[in-house]
Amino acid sequence: MTRLAGRTALVTGAARGIGRAVAARLAAEGARVTACDVQAERLAATVAELDGEVEPLVADVADHAAMARLIGERPAPYDVVVNNAAVAPRIPLADLRPEDLRETLRVNVEAAVFIGREAGRAMCAAGRGSIVNVASVNAMRGQPDMLHYNASKAALVSATQTLAVEYARFGVRVNAVCPGSTWTEIWEESGWDEETKAHFTGRIPLHRFAAPAEIAAAVAFLAGDDASYVTGHALVVDGGLTVGM
Repeated sequence: MTRLAGRTALVTGAARGIGRAVAARLAAEGARVTACDVQAERLAATVAELDGEVEPLVADVADHAAMARLIGERPAPYDVVVNNAAVAPRIPLADLRPEDLRETLRVNVEAAVFIGREAGRAMCAAGRGSIVNVASVNAMRGQPDMLHYNASKAALVSATQTLAVEYARFGVRVNAVCPGSTWTEIWEESGWDEETKAHFTGRIPLHRFAAPAEIAAAVAFLAGDDASYVTGHALVVDGGLTVGM
């Protein structure tokens, strides 16, 4: 697959999980990928394992000034930007502090908005580009103990739609992918037994978790020319969870 040959891509939150899978998929399709994460050691290990042209960028996506400088210093705009970095602590509403909500919004929404703005400026000037924001099915459904996260992902979908409208006349597309339950390292580290996993996946019509590569495939579709007439869309990839509840 070389559908993204000759193009450059920025993927945030790329050290593991969905971000790692996205970086791997875009590189496999021929893109030169900048894999960004705040965890330097884990990012270096990930980049060393990936095939294709992938370079690490250690940065905090929520440091808006630093990210603007890093993006602005590039001699040419990114062709693809994937805003994947996020935080998702489970916090009961009774224990939710204002600072918890602010931090979640800062990482999950503000970072994507300001990266989208800075990268989008150069894209608009070039007359091309694709931004894909990784949201969640939690943007459209309730889940206990996750109000802060759910609200942030709903805001990200709304921001995606508005950016899509603002950038459309410049030839720049903006879309979102809304994954359902995806089996990443976080789940692997949870220590769930098979009975617990079966109970959880029983609510999903396809009766299984998604693999990170399946989410990455959706991101790659929206990033590439096969989705050239798709913008402002939130693509749900959830095994039927939201329609089967």
